[in-house]
Amino acid sequence: MNRTTFLKLLEKKLFPVLKAEGFEGTGQTLRRIDGPVIHVFNVQGASGGKACYLNLGAHLDFLPPEGGGQVAPEAFEESHCVFRDRMDPPPGEAFGWAYGTTKEEAEENVEFIVSEWSGPGRAFFAKHGSYPSSFEQMLRETEPDQVHARTALHLARIAVHLGDRERARMLVDAGLASAPERATSLKADLAKVLDPAA
Repeated sequence: MNRTTFLKLLEKKLFPVLKAEGFEGTGQTLRRIDGPVIHVFNVQGASGGKACYLNLGAHLDFLPPEGGGQVAPEAFEESHCVFRDRMDPPPGEAFGWAYGTTKEEAEENVEFIVSEWSGPGRAFFAKHGSYPSSFEQMLRETEPDQVHARTALHLARIAVHLGDRERARMLVDAGLASAPERATSLKADLAKVLDPAA
């Protein structure tokens, strides 16, 4: 089986499920936009041409996109999102979801993807589902000194947007403390969260 055939099977079996839940689009990327919340589902071919990755992304439109620049919500890719994950293939499929060597194998793999969507796929998007409630909960559950400095930056920006400057300050302080010395632009971005003129 090849990528084109596998993608057609996904379009036939999985995409209607996603579209029934509010995702829109054609090709390899579907998006769902609800107020400031942007959700992205993307099919990415793996190197070797025999498998693909199923990428999940969530973003808030007031946050700068990853990679810099300006990106309209309806043009967002998973790589632009600050929250990202993948739907993992079964154990042993080390390099993504296999297209399969026969039509039957391909169909079986796609059926398994559809069943997996109801677990890990939906769970990822539910965690980043509604603004502000999902993100207020995320902030409450986050220990500032337990997250990567870049994650602290994103969460601090969200805290400021929610008016929680005390939590934003804790995240900024934790991010500055854990950022590598050479991460000068990250440190500068953290410093600007509470003082945009810095």
